[in-house]
Amino acid sequence: MWARALCCLVGALLAVPAWSQTLPSCAVGMRLAKAGALNYPATIVAADLAKGAFQVRYDGGSTEWLTAVGLKNSCVAVASAIDQSFFVGNWEMFVGPAPQHQVIGGDRYLVVGPGAVAPPLSIKQDGTYVWVISSDRIINGRWRRMADNELKYGGKNAPGILLIRGHDGADWQVTRAGVRASDQRDQLSVERMDLGLNFLATRMR
Repeated sequence: MWARALCCLVGALLAVPAWSQTLPSCAVGMRLAKAGALNYPATIVAADLAKGAFQVRYDGGSTEWLTAVGLKNSCVAVASAIDQSFFVGNWEMFVGPAPQHQVIGGDRYLVVGPGAVAPPLSIKQDGTYVWVISSDRIINGRWRRMADNELKYGGKNAPGILLIRGHDGADWQVTRAGVRASDQRDQLSVERMDLGLNFLATRMR
């Protein structure tokens, strides 16, 4: 009996990130010792609780919107639960920098490109999507909700939807990716199911 109780307690603790077990909830006016990717000191000056997003002003004067990942060293930011309707809309796409080999002066080097803006993706309420690949290639496909156990990374990024037979004829997982730091617009991770290739999508105005 005691062994079972201990097991349940350990399981409950493991289900919650260690940093969130002792940190306070994020709130406007809170002073943060570490915030953002570089862990600079800052103060929370505004909040969008529905998105779990908080605007911080760094000691140097610049501001940035952050979600849970950017605040994890100082406070806990929890976004409201979403359902599949969250994904409906028009999204501008960006493909991140990817390593590739180039021959420079007769020698072969591994270089990383700067990334690039890609054509948009439109996810419709009726279960269809339109993915513009190029000026002469447009995919009209269907999407469906994904069960948590279908998602990559053990469902930690649930909920998600699946774009069926999208770019390159592959299936693509779409999940929430916080907000863009500069203007607080929703972002998505659009990731190919059978490879590591992914796009970052930002909701269009």
